[in-house]
Amino acid sequence: MRRLPPWPQLATLAVFALSLGYLAWLGWGMLPQNAKDDRGFNGERAMSWAQAQCDIGPRPAGSDAIALTGEMIIKQLEDRGWKTRVQAFEYRGLALRNIVAMAGDAGDGEPLLIIATHYDTRQRSDRDPDPDKRTEPTLGANDGASGASVLLELARALDKERLQHQVWLAFLDGEANAGLPDWAMGVGAGKLLEAVQPDAFIYLNLVGGENAHFPRTAPAADLLQEQLWSAAARLRMNDIFVDEKGPAIEDAHAVFLNAGVPSVGILQPDYPYFRTTRDDCKRLDKASLHAVGALLEFYLEDGSFLTVAPALK
Repeated sequence: MRRLPPWPQLATLAVFALSLGYLAWLGWGMLPQNAKDDRGFNGERAMSWAQAQCDIGPRPAGSDAIALTGEMIIKQLEDRGWKTRVQAFEYRGLALRNIVAMAGDAGDGEPLLIIATHYDTRQRSDRDPDPDKRTEPTLGANDGASGASVLLELARALDKERLQHQVWLAFLDGEANAGLPDWAMGVGAGKLLEAVQPDAFIYLNLVGGENAHFPRTAPAADLLQEQLWSAAARLRMNDIFVDEKGPAIEDAHAVFLNAGVPSVGILQPDYPYFRTTRDDCKRLDKASLHAVGALLEFYLEDGSFLTVAPALK
Protein backbone atom coordinates (compact mmCIF):
# COMPACT_ATOMS: atom_id res chain seq x y z
CA MET A 1 0.00 0.00 0.00
CA ARG A 2 1.27 3.46 -0.81
CA ARG A 3 1.48 5.84 2.10
CA LEU A 4 2.03 9.53 1.84
CA PRO A 5 4.78 10.96 4.01
CA PRO A 6 3.63 13.42 6.66
CA TRP A 7 2.83 16.68 4.94
CA PRO A 8 2.92 20.07 6.62
CA GLN A 9 -0.48 21.69 7.02
CA LEU A 10 -1.12 25.26 5.99
CA ALA A 11 -2.15 27.42 8.94
CA THR A 12 -5.85 28.25 9.02
CA LEU A 13 -6.53 31.85 8.06
CA ALA A 14 -8.90 33.93 10.14
CA VAL A 15 -10.70 35.01 7.01
CA PHE A 16 -12.12 31.52 6.58
CA ALA A 17 -14.19 31.79 9.72
CA LEU A 18 -15.89 34.83 8.22
CA SER A 19 -16.35 33.02 4.92
CA LEU A 20 -18.20 29.88 6.03
CA GLY A 21 -21.61 31.32 5.27
CA TYR A 22 -20.43 32.52 1.90
CA LEU A 23 -18.98 29.11 1.10
CA ALA A 24 -22.25 27.45 2.04
CA TRP A 25 -24.08 29.73 -0.38
CA LEU A 26 -21.56 29.16 -3.13
CA GLY A 27 -21.34 25.42 -2.61
CA TRP A 28 -25.02 24.57 -2.25
CA GLY A 29 -27.54 27.37 -2.36
CA MET A 30 -26.82 28.42 -5.92
CA LEU A 31 -26.98 24.88 -7.33
CA PRO A 32 -30.02 24.10 -9.47
CA GLN A 33 -32.63 22.33 -7.38
CA ASN A 34 -33.02 19.46 -9.81
CA ALA A 35 -29.27 18.76 -9.62
CA LYS A 36 -28.96 18.29 -5.87
CA ASP A 37 -30.08 14.71 -5.48
CA ASP A 38 -29.46 13.18 -8.90
CA ARG A 39 -27.21 10.26 -9.66
CA GLY A 40 -24.50 10.31 -12.26
CA PHE A 41 -22.33 13.17 -13.41
CA ASN A 42 -24.32 16.36 -13.95
CA GLY A 43 -22.91 19.04 -16.25
CA GLU A 44 -25.26 21.69 -14.91
CA ARG A 45 -23.99 21.09 -11.44
CA ALA A 46 -20.37 21.20 -12.61
CA MET A 47 -21.14 24.54 -14.24
CA SER A 48 -22.38 25.82 -10.88
CA TRP A 49 -19.08 24.81 -9.28
CA ALA A 50 -17.24 26.75 -11.97
CA GLN A 51 -19.42 29.79 -11.35
CA ALA A 52 -18.78 29.53 -7.61
CA GLN A 53 -15.05 29.75 -8.23
CA CYS A 54 -15.40 32.67 -10.63
CA ASP A 55 -17.57 34.50 -8.11
CA ILE A 56 -14.58 34.56 -5.78
CA GLY A 57 -12.65 36.45 -8.47
CA PRO A 58 -9.12 35.86 -9.80
CA ARG A 59 -7.41 33.15 -7.75
CA PRO A 60 -3.67 33.47 -8.31
CA ALA A 61 -1.20 31.36 -6.34
CA GLY A 62 -0.52 32.72 -2.87
CA SER A 63 -3.63 34.91 -2.70
CA ASP A 64 -6.43 34.96 -0.13
CA ALA A 65 -8.80 34.09 -2.99
CA ILE A 66 -7.03 30.81 -3.81
CA ALA A 67 -6.89 29.97 -0.11
CA LEU A 68 -10.65 30.50 0.12
CA THR A 69 -11.18 28.39 -2.99
CA GLY A 70 -9.10 25.63 -1.42
CA GLU A 71 -11.26 25.63 1.70
CA MET A 72 -14.37 25.28 -0.45
CA ILE A 73 -12.82 22.34 -2.30
CA ILE A 74 -11.73 20.59 0.90
CA LYS A 75 -15.15 21.00 2.49
CA GLN A 76 -16.99 19.59 -0.50
CA LEU A 77 -14.65 16.62 -0.81
CA GLU A 78 -14.92 15.75 2.87
CA ASP A 79 -18.70 16.15 2.81
CA ARG A 80 -18.74 13.49 0.08
CA GLY A 81 -16.73 11.01 2.09
CA TRP A 82 -13.33 11.44 0.47
CA LYS A 83 -10.20 11.35 2.60
CA THR A 84 -8.33 14.59 2.02
CA ARG A 85 -4.72 15.58 2.49
CA VAL A 86 -3.05 18.95 2.01
CA GLN A 87 0.48 19.29 0.70
CA ALA A 88 1.67 22.75 1.71
CA PHE A 89 4.83 24.15 0.16
CA GLU A 90 6.52 27.43 -0.68
CA TYR A 91 7.46 28.76 -4.09
CA ARG A 92 9.00 32.14 -4.77
CA GLY A 93 8.09 33.24 -1.26
CA LEU A 94 4.41 32.33 -1.67
CA ALA A 95 2.49 29.80 0.42
CA LEU A 96 0.98 27.21 -1.94
CA ARG A 97 -0.86 23.95 -1.39
CA ASN A 98 -1.96 20.94 -3.35
CA ILE A 99 -5.18 19.25 -2.26
CA VAL A 100 -5.59 15.49 -2.68
CA ALA A 101 -8.73 13.39 -2.20
CA MET A 102 -8.38 9.62 -1.88
CA ALA A 103 -10.79 6.73 -2.43
CA GLY A 104 -10.91 3.18 -3.75
CA ASP A 105 -9.31 -0.12 -2.84
CA ALA A 106 -5.97 0.62 -1.18
CA GLY A 107 -5.06 -3.01 -0.64
CA ASP A 108 -1.53 -4.23 -1.20
CA GLY A 109 -0.56 -4.04 -4.83
CA GLU A 110 -3.68 -2.25 -6.04
CA PRO A 111 -2.75 0.26 -8.74
CA LEU A 112 -3.13 3.98 -8.16
CA LEU A 113 -4.61 6.31 -10.78
CA ILE A 114 -4.41 10.06 -10.13
CA ILE A 115 -6.76 12.42 -11.94
CA ALA A 116 -5.54 15.97 -11.52
CA THR A 117 -6.21 19.55 -12.51
CA HIS A 118 -5.03 22.95 -11.36
CA TYR A 119 -7.25 25.30 -9.37
CA ASP A 120 -5.15 28.48 -9.40
CA THR A 121 -5.41 31.20 -12.04
CA ARG A 122 -2.84 33.19 -13.98
CA GLN A 123 -1.67 36.46 -12.46
CA ARG A 124 -1.40 38.14 -15.88
CA SER A 125 -3.60 38.05 -18.98
CA ASP A 126 -0.51 38.12 -21.16
CA ARG A 127 -2.31 36.89 -24.30
CA ASP A 128 -5.12 39.44 -24.17
CA PRO A 129 -5.71 41.17 -27.52
CA ASP A 130 -5.75 44.51 -25.67
CA PRO A 131 -2.17 45.35 -24.62
CA ASP A 132 -3.49 47.56 -21.81
CA LYS A 133 -5.10 44.52 -20.16
CA ARG A 134 -2.14 42.16 -20.27
CA THR A 135 -1.05 42.96 -16.71
CA GLU A 136 -4.52 42.21 -15.32
CA PRO A 137 -5.15 38.80 -13.70
CA THR A 138 -7.29 36.25 -15.51
CA LEU A 139 -10.56 35.07 -14.04
CA GLY A 140 -9.66 31.57 -15.16
CA ALA A 141 -13.07 30.09 -15.89
CA ASN A 142 -11.72 27.51 -18.32
CA ASP A 143 -8.06 27.76 -17.31
CA GLY A 144 -8.59 26.88 -13.65
CA ALA A 145 -12.25 26.54 -12.67
CA SER A 146 -13.34 24.06 -15.35
CA GLY A 147 -11.08 21.20 -14.31
CA ALA A 148 -11.73 21.77 -10.62
CA SER A 149 -15.48 21.83 -11.21
CA VAL A 150 -15.31 18.50 -13.07
CA LEU A 151 -13.38 16.88 -10.22
CA LEU A 152 -15.77 18.28 -7.59
CA GLU A 153 -18.80 16.94 -9.43
CA LEU A 154 -16.99 13.64 -10.09
CA ALA A 155 -16.34 13.36 -6.35
CA ARG A 156 -20.10 13.55 -5.79
CA ALA A 157 -21.25 11.38 -8.69
CA LEU A 158 -18.69 8.58 -8.52
CA ASP A 159 -19.86 5.33 -6.91
CA LYS A 160 -16.80 4.73 -4.74
CA GLU A 161 -17.98 1.23 -3.84
CA ARG A 162 -17.46 0.17 -7.46
CA LEU A 163 -13.83 1.24 -7.52
CA GLN A 164 -11.48 -1.72 -7.90
CA HIS A 165 -8.26 0.27 -7.48
CA GLN A 166 -7.04 3.43 -5.81
CA VAL A 167 -8.23 6.76 -7.19
CA TRP A 168 -6.90 10.12 -6.13
CA LEU A 169 -8.30 13.46 -7.23
CA ALA A 170 -5.57 16.11 -7.10
CA PHE A 171 -6.08 19.88 -7.20
CA LEU A 172 -2.72 21.42 -8.01
CA ASP A 173 -1.53 24.90 -7.06
CA GLY A 174 1.04 27.07 -8.81
CA GLU A 175 0.38 25.74 -12.33
CA ALA A 176 -1.33 28.67 -14.04
CA ASN A 177 1.69 30.99 -14.02
CA ALA A 178 3.87 28.65 -16.08
CA GLY A 179 5.95 30.58 -18.57
CA LEU A 180 5.90 33.86 -16.70
CA PRO A 181 9.33 35.24 -15.71
CA ASP A 182 10.98 33.07 -13.05
CA TRP A 183 7.97 30.72 -12.89
CA ALA A 184 8.55 27.12 -13.94
CA MET A 185 6.11 24.74 -15.55
CA GLY A 186 4.62 22.03 -13.36
CA VAL A 187 5.25 23.59 -9.95
CA GLY A 188 2.36 21.82 -8.22
CA ALA A 189 2.76 18.64 -10.24
CA GLY A 190 6.43 18.45 -9.32
CA LYS A 191 5.65 18.73 -5.62
CA LEU A 192 3.04 15.99 -5.86
CA LEU A 193 5.50 13.75 -7.69
CA GLU A 194 7.94 14.18 -4.80
CA ALA A 195 5.33 12.61 -2.52
CA VAL A 196 3.99 9.75 -4.61
CA GLN A 197 4.59 7.95 -7.91
CA PRO A 198 1.27 6.61 -9.20
CA ASP A 199 0.72 3.91 -11.78
CA ALA A 200 -0.87 6.46 -14.13
CA PHE A 201 -1.79 10.14 -14.24
CA ILE A 202 -4.61 11.93 -16.10
CA TYR A 203 -4.55 15.71 -16.27
CA LEU A 204 -7.50 17.99 -17.05
CA ASN A 205 -7.14 21.55 -18.29
CA LEU A 206 -9.32 23.78 -20.46
CA VAL A 207 -12.15 21.24 -20.41
CA GLY A 208 -15.18 23.55 -20.37
CA GLY A 209 -15.00 25.62 -23.55
CA GLU A 210 -17.98 26.09 -25.83
CA ASN A 211 -18.31 23.18 -28.26
CA ALA A 212 -14.96 21.86 -27.09
CA HIS A 213 -13.18 19.10 -28.98
CA PHE A 214 -10.43 17.03 -27.45
CA PRO A 215 -7.95 15.51 -29.91
CA ARG A 216 -5.21 13.10 -28.92
CA THR A 217 -2.60 15.64 -27.86
CA ALA A 218 1.04 14.82 -27.22
CA PRO A 219 2.96 14.00 -25.15
CA ALA A 220 0.97 11.05 -23.83
CA ALA A 221 1.17 7.38 -22.94
CA ASP A 222 -0.34 5.84 -26.07
CA LEU A 223 -1.99 2.87 -24.37
CA LEU A 224 -3.71 4.97 -21.70
CA GLN A 225 -4.82 7.53 -24.26
CA GLU A 226 -6.18 4.80 -26.54
CA GLN A 227 -8.21 3.33 -23.69
CA LEU A 228 -9.75 6.68 -22.73
CA TRP A 229 -10.65 7.65 -26.30
CA SER A 230 -12.06 4.17 -26.91
CA ALA A 231 -14.22 4.55 -23.80
CA ALA A 232 -15.47 7.85 -25.21
CA ALA A 233 -16.37 6.08 -28.45
CA ARG A 234 -18.37 3.51 -26.47
CA LEU A 235 -20.28 6.43 -24.96
CA ARG A 236 -20.82 7.87 -28.48
CA MET A 237 -18.71 10.93 -27.70
CA ASN A 238 -16.66 10.66 -30.91
CA ASP A 239 -17.66 14.19 -31.87
CA ILE A 240 -16.07 15.55 -28.66
CA PHE A 241 -13.14 13.18 -28.09
CA VAL A 242 -12.10 13.24 -31.71
CA ASP A 243 -9.96 10.45 -33.10
CA GLU A 244 -7.24 12.65 -34.55
CA LYS A 245 -3.77 13.70 -33.57
CA GLY A 246 -3.61 17.04 -31.79
CA PRO A 247 -0.74 19.44 -31.21
CA ALA A 248 2.04 18.94 -28.71
CA ILE A 249 1.11 20.61 -25.41
CA GLU A 250 3.55 20.67 -22.52
CA ASP A 251 1.40 20.78 -19.40
CA ALA A 252 1.51 19.34 -15.89
CA HIS A 253 1.10 15.75 -17.08
CA ALA A 254 4.46 16.04 -18.85
CA VAL A 255 6.11 16.27 -15.42
CA PHE A 256 4.84 12.79 -14.56
CA LEU A 257 5.44 11.43 -18.05
CA ASN A 258 9.07 12.57 -17.97
CA ALA A 259 9.46 10.76 -14.64
CA GLY A 260 8.31 7.48 -16.19
CA VAL A 261 4.66 7.64 -15.09
CA PRO A 262 2.21 6.84 -17.92
CA SER A 263 0.26 10.07 -18.34
CA VAL A 264 -2.23 11.75 -20.62
CA GLY A 265 -3.81 15.18 -20.86
CA ILE A 266 -7.42 15.99 -21.70
CA LEU A 267 -7.17 19.53 -23.04
CA GLN A 268 -8.77 21.83 -25.57
CA PRO A 269 -5.84 23.12 -27.65
CA ASP A 270 -7.71 25.90 -29.47
CA TYR A 271 -9.56 27.73 -26.68
CA PRO A 272 -9.66 31.32 -28.01
CA TYR A 273 -9.77 33.09 -24.62
CA PHE A 274 -6.80 31.31 -23.08
CA ARG A 275 -4.83 33.66 -20.79
CA THR A 276 -7.06 36.64 -21.55
CA THR A 277 -9.45 38.76 -19.48
CA ARG A 278 -12.34 37.17 -21.39
CA ASP A 279 -11.82 33.72 -19.88
CA ASP A 280 -15.00 33.96 -17.81
CA CYS A 281 -17.95 31.69 -17.14
CA LYS A 282 -19.89 33.11 -20.09
CA ARG A 283 -17.42 31.20 -22.27
CA LEU A 284 -18.09 27.84 -20.60
CA ASP A 285 -20.35 25.08 -21.85
CA LYS A 286 -22.02 22.65 -19.46
CA ALA A 287 -22.10 20.06 -22.25
CA SER A 288 -18.30 20.08 -22.45
CA LEU A 289 -17.98 19.74 -18.68
CA HIS A 290 -20.51 16.92 -18.73
CA ALA A 291 -18.71 15.01 -21.48
CA VAL A 292 -15.38 15.01 -19.64
CA GLY A 293 -16.91 14.14 -16.28
CA ALA A 294 -19.20 11.42 -17.63
CA LEU A 295 -16.27 9.80 -19.45
CA LEU A 296 -14.17 9.71 -16.29
CA GLU A 297 -17.07 8.39 -14.22
CA PHE A 298 -17.66 5.59 -16.72
CA TYR A 299 -13.97 4.77 -17.02
CA LEU A 300 -13.44 4.54 -13.26
CA GLU A 301 -16.58 2.57 -12.45
CA ASP A 302 -16.09 0.23 -15.41
CA GLY A 303 -12.76 -0.95 -14.02
CA SER A 304 -11.07 -0.69 -17.41
CA PHE A 305 -7.93 0.76 -15.89
CA LEU A 306 -7.19 -2.59 -14.22
CA THR A 307 -6.89 -4.25 -17.62
CA VAL A 308 -4.26 -1.80 -18.85
CA ALA A 309 -2.38 -1.01 -15.63
CA PRO A 310 0.01 -4.02 -15.80
CA ALA A 311 0.96 -3.19 -19.39
CA LEU A 312 1.74 0.41 -18.45
CA LYS A 313 4.54 -0.59 -16.10
